[in-house]
Amino acid sequence: MRIRIVTLKFNSVTEQFDEDELQEFIKDKEILSAREYFFLKHETPYLVVFITYLPGDRDLASGKKQKDSWKNLLSDDQLPLFDALRDWRAERAKQEGVPPYIICNNRQLAQIVANRPKTLAGLAKVHGIGKVKVEKYGKELLALLKPETPKAEPGEQQKTLFGEERSS
Repeated sequence: MRIRIVTLKFNSVTEQFDEDELQEFIKDKEILSAREYFFLKHETPYLVVFITYLPGDRDLASGKKQKDSWKNLLSDDQLPLFDALRDWRAERAKQEGVPPYIICNNRQLAQIVANRPKTLAGLAKVHGIGKVKVEKYGKELLALLKPETPKAEPGEQQKTLFGEERSS
C-alpha cells in the first residue's frame, strides 16, 4: 500500500477543483481510500487529497489488467443495488463539489453491497470506510441497503400478524 498527496486548486471560472493531475494519477491504480481536506490560501480554495493505493492495475500472476476488479465481488443480482449506490454517490459528490471516489470508490461500494451491513459498526468494517465516512454517510448508506417491503395497493387484502385478512 502506498500514499499520495495531491493538492487541487479551485478554478473560479469553471467553479470546480482542477482535478486533471489527480485523474491522471489514479487511472492505473487501485484506490483503497481517499480523504480530502479543504483549506483557503489568500482567499483561494484548495482541496488536499490523501490517497492510499496499490500501484498499477495488473494481476501479478498473469500480467493482465485488473481494471474493474471490484466486479468480481458482486453477483448479477447485486448489480442493481450497486448501481443505486453509485447513483447516490454521484449525487452526493455533486452536492459536495468533490469527485465521487472521495466519498467511496467502486471497490468499497461493491464490498458494501456484498456484505450488506445492517449497522454503522458493520459499515465501518469495510476497508477504507472510517469513522468520518460512517458519521457523514452511514445512515444514508444503511437506508439504501434496507430491502423495500412491498406495499399493498389500495383495496388489496393483506394478512395481519394473526393471519386475518384486512383491506388497505
